[in-house]
Amino acid sequence: MRDIITVAKKELKAFFSDKAVIIQMFLLPFLIVFGYAMLMTSTINSQKETEEQLEKPVVAYSINAPEEFSDVLAELKIMPAPDSDIEKYKKQVTDKETDLLMVFPEDFKMSDPGSAELSNIDIYYNGEKNNSMELFSKTTVMFTTMQPRIFTFNESADKQYDLFDTSSIIKNFLSGIIPLMIFMAVYMVCMNLAANSIAGDKEKGFLNTLLVTPVKRESIAAGKSLSILVVAIIASCSACIGMAVSLPQLAKAMETSDGVTYSITEYIMLFGAVVTGAFVLVAVLLIFSTIAKDVKQATLLSPILLLAIMIPSLLSSSENFSQKIDNLGTTNYLIPVWNSVKTLQDVVKVQYTGISVLITVVVNIIVAVLGVLLIGKLFNREKIING
Repeated sequence: MRDIITVAKKELKAFFSDKAVIIQMFLLPFLIVFGYAMLMTSTINSQKETEEQLEKPVVAYSINAPEEFSDVLAELKIMPAPDSDIEKYKKQVTDKETDLLMVFPEDFKMSDPGSAELSNIDIYYNGEKNNSMELFSKTTVMFTTMQPRIFTFNESADKQYDLFDTSSIIKNFLSGIIPLMIFMAVYMVCMNLAANSIAGDKEKGFLNTLLVTPVKRESIAAGKSLSILVVAIIASCSACIGMAVSLPQLAKAMETSDGVTYSITEYIMLFGAVVTGAFVLVAVLLIFSTIAKDVKQATLLSPILLLAIMIPSLLSSSENFSQKIDNLGTTNYLIPVWNSVKTLQDVVKVQYTGISVLITVVVNIIVAVLGVLLIGKLFNREKIING
């Protein structure tokens, strides 16, 4: 155990003596998560500003409108025409200068149901203009509801009829991007360090020196693994802080800030899933580094792992694929790394269970330990190269 700690200390000392590595560990994950979230926030805000700029004010007139319709017309932004020149305003609608013209007959009256004498309202609009079509649709719907009815529906002002949880909009959105942002950030930090830790030592010839020391090869492998695991914990903390700081800004941009409040327990669960998932990432990256002959080969193999995370994460946003994932049930939490992604999605949506989180953490720790043992076995097969 002493040898393992000694090797780990030497590796960590080398990491912390390099300013570039320190920035990678402490700042890079935070900047990736926070920066990506701010980019999306800026994009959402820009899109909203563009939509506001493109939205032109409604220009619509009414002629001979009865007084009882004044409130409805004002709500639709249909104003009384300055004069009664119908042909003039019809031409304006044709020329897209005016969105809509409503002409009421001078003897307009509300007839009883089934009456043969019905007053007709002429509504002129331009089907080539979006504002005109939208206003025509709103007007016809609103005036249709004002006609005699035999029953009403959804007219109680004190009741909430739409039972859709508005907070689920942002939660579903965030569940699709948070796992990718966090694991990409942690991956980028650990990939370089893991590749250089073993494959880099091979390339420099320093691994030969380690292998001829009296320290057991398994201890060397475990020490190197432990040092990268510490880095993974630091990177995970940085990424989670970036997530916690950026969530309110994203929520504000999407105008659903009330739907993204999480408890301390949920943040702890998120952190646990990220850290243990990062442990498995580190173990696999170190296996690649041990198998590879140099840093270049190790970094070429590493993206395979990132793709294994990204593809199912992206596909999970598809309704059909999401249904298949849900059908797997507990099996989702038995698959290393993917279980962390799934747990992150569950916690963000607040649809998690304590058992699923526990299974994820335990499975990842077991797989990470087995990965470190495998690295030790691979170290035993390493040959000392002369010259």
